[in-house]
Amino acid sequence: MPDPNLASAVSSLLSTSRWAGAALARAEVLLNSGGADEDAARILYDSGCYTLTKARALIPELKTGGFVALIEDRTRTGSAENPVTKLFPAAVTERHFLACLDEITAGQPDLTYSDARFSGHTLVDFTLHQGDIALPVNVKNAGTRFENASSLVGLEPDDCIPIPAYKAHDAIEKEPNLIYVFAIDYRLTTKIETHLLTHLNAQEAAVWKLLNTKAGSRIRDAEDKFIYSTVEKYWPQFTAECPLPGFRAISARRAIRILQTQPKRTPGIGLRAWGTGASAEVNVHVSIHSETKPWDELHQRILSSGLTDIVAAINRKRTEVVFDPEL
Repeated sequence: MPDPNLASAVSSLLSTSRWAGAALARAEVLLNSGGADEDAARILYDSGCYTLTKARALIPELKTGGFVALIEDRTRTGSAENPVTKLFPAAVTERHFLACLDEITAGQPDLTYSDARFSGHTLVDFTLHQGDIALPVNVKNAGTRFENASSLVGLEPDDCIPIPAYKAHDAIEKEPNLIYVFAIDYRLTTKIETHLLTHLNAQEAAVWKLLNTKAGSRIRDAEDKFIYSTVEKYWPQFTAECPLPGFRAISARRAIRILQTQPKRTPGIGLRAWGTGASAEVNVHVSIHSETKPWDELHQRILSSGLTDIVAAINRKRTEVVFDPEL
């Protein structure tokens, strides 16, 4: 039988979500309160997941079986599809860096930032602004240690972070001043499961369970809204229980320079039979200690010399003799 409490929980917590399941839940709540069939069908249609004809046809099933029965099951359940292992760490890391941005812009009226995380921009999460100077930032969590780093790329596992080569190339074409900031925490997923998800109330726990078992059109929108709102709500409790690491920064330009000068750091280009050693994605592997800088250092440089200093450091050039074969 339909569960009106679950429909109410989804309708409340995902009130603006474009997910088909959220639209079905909102329509069920309307019907349970005596709303008209046509108005319920319009809710489904307005979500963009159904034609009006399909929406009207679903109303009798919605009345008898409830919204959960109309949502397809999640069939891909590996770690790459699991919001805990993929989306929650990203949301936590971005929220952590947001606090760094608030700190650096406090009391600096000419220094501001913009948030592009939900704009559809795939390269930039935040951008620091000072006059006409902009510093785009991509925030990353390094949550998995590369255990074979020593034998495959010549770096110790605790001194190695990957940057997708195609993303770095794309960045220097479209956002040439982009920097990556990494929070390196190999226990972050465990911290989230132990110190964040345990705070969920009954409504939130029910919706979270549903999101882990169901899919449907625009499920990612529902996951994002639930995860980011949950992280924001429980941020004080979470950070009180789990101190988070500082950030390390490296520019996209430097990542590509490492790819060019040290191809063995990019297996798939400089290492034979790469597919037997790690994942198929072609990554540039950089040294945390010698090739990235602490965000605290950048913080102080920005406050003392402005964004111009950082942009100049990213675009530093030198003259060198290189091979230029005719043949």
